[in-house]
Amino acid sequence: MILKRGWFGPKRIGWGASPASWEGWAATGVFILAMLLTGTLLRDVAWVWAVMLANVALFLAVVILTYDKNARPWI
Repeated sequence: MILKRGWFGPKRIGWGASPASWEGWAATGVFILAMLLTGTLLRDVAWVWAVMLANVALFLAVVILTYDKNARPWI
């Protein structure tokens, strides 16, 4: 996947990634919304943790695939 600008870049302080563009912020918002909806709608389902784990894995894949070590965080 070739991007003009990375969606995520290194944090200014500490380890990890931070959104570096509006696409990164949108991906983070979709992840938070997906986790909230999963926890709310599947509250009584025994495999809710498996769905949440899949949400986390998908978000981490997006971060890894769109990470640019030269991107500057928006914050």
